[in-house]
Amino acid sequence: MTIPLDVLKTMAGEVAAALRAGVTPEVRQRFIEVRSELFQRGIYDPVLVRFDSATAPRASAEEIADQLEAVAGSLTIR
Repeated sequence: MTIPLDVLKTMAGEVAAALRAGVTPEVRQRFIEVRSELFQRGIYDPVLVRFDSATAPRASAEEIADQLEAVAGSLTIR
């Protein structure tokens, strides 16, 4: 099931704020859900992949939060 774009943008903002407060297993899972939905929509961002990549240097939670907000801000609701 596809998440409506306005809901996805809200979720991304909430996850970004939660990442700034600290990475917990719940926050990690919510982030993965948002990132997966972005990927399903054809939106691939290499910084977001670095959050939990085994092969690339990991990005800090702050870097990920900033990028997640940037990506969500660029989504256009039609």
